[in-house]
Amino acid sequence: MSYTLAAAATATGLSQTTILKAIEDGRIAAIKDERGEWQVEPAALEQLHPPIAEHDAGGEVAPPLAALDVDALGAQIEALLRQAAQRLRQQADARRARESGHDREHASQLQSADEQM
Repeated sequence: MSYTLAAAATATGLSQTTILKAIEDGRIAAIKDERGEWQVEPAALEQLHPPIAEHDAGGEVAPPLAALDVDALGAQIEALLRQAAQRLRQQADARRARESGHDREHASQLQSADEQM
């Protein structure tokens, strides 16, 4: 898993400008991806600056950003998106059902009015 410039900055606490300068100066290796964004391998980034250790609520040192399970986070995001899409479909179906009911009621009222004339 490589870092984008922004993720590398977050992981180290350095600015994107500092990391970019280190890339341009050849102090760390990086490549540009197909979108033209810099990609830095964690090992190369650690040569410049070790990742920041974060502390959890209990004061314990949490694993650095690089240690997060990106695949698990991606799966959670996909599950949340599926849930959101399902809720939107349910809301749209309920609205269509309400509108259809109103249409039938209105048609029935018009028919009753025509019959009374």
